Order: sequence, then structure tokens, then C-alpha cells
Amino acid sequence: MKRLAMITAAALLAAGPAGAQLAQDSSAPIDITADEAEVINSQCLAIWRGAAEALQARTRMRADVIRVYSTKEGDGCGSTDRLEAEGNVYYVTVDRAVRADKAVYAAASETITMTGGVIIVEGRNVARGDQLVVNVESGAAQMSANARGRGNPNRVRGVFYPSGEGR
Repeated sequence: MKRLAMITAAALLAAGPAGAQLAQDSSAPIDITADEAEVINSQCLAIWRGAAEALQARTRMRADVIRVYSTKEGDGCGSTDRLEAEGNVYYVTVDRAVRADKAVYAAASETITMTGGVIIVEGRNVARGDQLVVNVESGAAQMSANARGRGNPNRVRGVFYPSGEGR
């Protein structure tokens, strides 16, 4: 039993998010916690279930489930390729908080794409839409919605306060 626990711990470390960047300009490690974790080495996949939370520096991603996919390197697994979060997703940085149904972090492009009832809050400023793409490196963000046309209540919408009043 003790040997199984040591093998499982080693597998979790090997399938961890090395090289990932949730926080802007951070080389800090990513610390993931959850109620349970499962590793599927053949797929280079670690699944964190139950109030999962990934922290890097002062940036946090919470979700019901977080999946970490690593690249295949020979017979083993390498650095993080992507991270997927689903169910009650929250992405919180020093400047903003975002809520969505699903999020995908792509290491190659250093972007987080959040979908499903997206709400972003910066100070008192609020915007909502169907999809938000955030470039983790630059902090730039783009919001979009599936609805089109003047008067459609489901278009991208934002409420912004004049400088100095929104924070």
C-alpha cells in the first residue's frame, strides 16, 4: 500500500503543470488542490475533482474539475500543454475577477478562453458575454457574444465608470 501511494505521488508530480503560466509574468509554481486527483499516464493527464483550485503567485483559478494535459515526450510526459476547467469556473487576478462555465488555458498561445455566461469585474466596472479570451502574457482581453443586432439583450454588454470612480 505504501509503495502504491509513492507511485501515485510520483505520477501526480510528473503530470503537473510545469511551464504553465496562469499569472502574468510569473515563473512561480502552480499549486493545485482538490478533493481528489486522478492520473492517467498513458494520456499525460491529471484530473483534479471537487472544489479544485490552481494558484500561481496572486492568480487563482477555481472550478468543479480541472484537467491538466501534458505533452508526450518519449515514453513519458513533459510540460503542460493545456489546462481545462469546468463547472463554476472563477479566474481571479489582482485586477479582475471572471466567472464562466468553462475555461481552457493553452500554453502555446498563453491564452485563457472562457465560455458560458462570462462575467468580468474590474473594480466596479462589469462586462458580460458568451466568450472571453485573455492573453496571460499581455493581460489583453477580448469579449464576444453569439447574439447580434441593436436591441438584442444578449449582446456583449459593459457598465464602465469614469476614471477614478470604478475602483
